[in-house]
Amino acid sequence: MTAVFPGLAQTAIDQTILVANDPNSRINLRSGPTVNSASLGYGLPGDQVSLIDFNRGSGEGPRVPWIKVKFSKSGAIGWIRGDFVKTDITILTANDPNSRINLRNGPSVSEDSLGYGLVGDRVKVLECQTGPDQNRTPWVKVQFLQSQAIGWIRGDFVIVPLTYC
Repeated sequence: MTAVFPGLAQTAIDQTILVANDPNSRINLRSGPTVNSASLGYGLPGDQVSLIDFNRGSGEGPRVPWIKVKFSKSGAIGWIRGDFVKTDITILTANDPNSRINLRNGPSVSEDSLGYGLVGDRVKVLECQTGPDQNRTPWVKVQFLQSQAIGWIRGDFVIVPLTYC
């Protein structure tokens, strides 16, 4: 699924830095959220970037989130794999762009609903946990940036930055 949220298209969500295990790494900047997209250049660990958009990723196996960034110094804009961006800020996502995503009192569908969020709502990731159900569904505790509401959302509705959970 490729999700683009027009309201967030070029608006900075947060400022952060690029990270890598090897301090000499070159972190590819891509034209789209895949490793097959054209290379636009690269960044280095410690480079400051603004977060612009998020994408859940695609393909077989584990999906790696991608984050659209704008480099503070050069102004270059492109996509970087999520595990190279240090952030706890993300957005809610769903296959149906009109979905209401339940905010729950705890990490389970049996917990009381505290309200709901909408696709594209900006949230801060506070905690990640495996749910008590037999499928061990992942849950993410979030805080909405606008309302400051806090609660749990099923993990498949949150593009979780790999540097966090």
